[in-house]
Amino acid sequence: MKLTSLLLPQVPPYVFPLLILSKRLHSIFVLRCFNDCFAVFFLWLAIFFLQRRYWALGALAYSWGLGIKMSLLLVLPAVAIILFLGRGFGPSLRLALLMAQVQVAIALPFLRDNAWGYMGRAFEFSRQFLFKWTVNWRFVGEETFLSRSFAATLLALHASVLAAAVTTRWLRPAGKPITEMIGRVLSGELPLTEAEARANSRNITPRYVLTTVLSANVIGLLFARSLHYQFYSYLAWSTPFLLWRSGLHPVLQYMLWFLQEWAWNVFPSTPVSSGVVVGVLAVTVAGIWWGTGQDGEARPPADKDVAAKP
Repeated sequence: MKLTSLLLPQVPPYVFPLLILSKRLHSIFVLRCFNDCFAVFFLWLAIFFLQRRYWALGALAYSWGLGIKMSLLLVLPAVAIILFLGRGFGPSLRLALLMAQVQVAIALPFLRDNAWGYMGRAFEFSRQFLFKWTVNWRFVGEETFLSRSFAATLLALHASVLAAAVTTRWLRPAGKPITEMIGRVLSGELPLTEAEARANSRNITPRYVLTTVLSANVIGLLFARSLHYQFYSYLAWSTPFLLWRSGLHPVLQYMLWFLQEWAWNVFPSTPVSSGVVVGVLAVTVAGIWWGTGQDGEARPPADKDVAAKP
């Protein structure tokens, strides 16, 4: 319970039962052999380290999880912004290099034996998903599901919503618009001064870290080309917190959670169950957008800023 309270700061008790009641989640972790379980473990470990301001350990844990399953790419923008605001521009670039080195170290044995085969399978962005296994887009029909225009639309929507979240929510602790920071970089200056970076670090609270990472995750899942049942491991523990942060009435939170749980336990998926999956994800994204409208206001610099841990 102590670890849970650290990961989920200030969360009311009625949220916690939703973290352990999922039948589908028990199936994924106990009865199956999915590597998603290990990737999710390192994702939550990274969140814990970032909340405790152990930036390097958080970066290492995240990069190791990414090496297990590239699904964690969905939260990379959030991790990058947290490191940027928490450690400053220069140190965050060094942490990015550290994460890249971890990826190279993981890939090295495979690159030695079959570099082209490894790169082709590790970054198979042209992969054609099978309609029969989709959990989320059954209701659009097979022809639409397999079309390139549908894939392009999802990608464009993902990028648009992600950009909106970055510019209007996640970067609010910086206290200045992204255009100004980009202008500084183009002028050869740092996006934030040293004093501004120290002040921003104080605004990277445990709740900010958790909200930002899980928001990036659920946005990515909403616009994913296809979700399979094991992907519920990335969603199940995110939904209770995000629904609470949305400010919805607790009864509505429970109703949405039960709808989501029902839909992910329908096998094979149906047009109705897949519509519910997408619908709950959409409500969660919209809710967290609405509920965090006043979050992340930059606080004025104090005489003694909180020191960032290495």
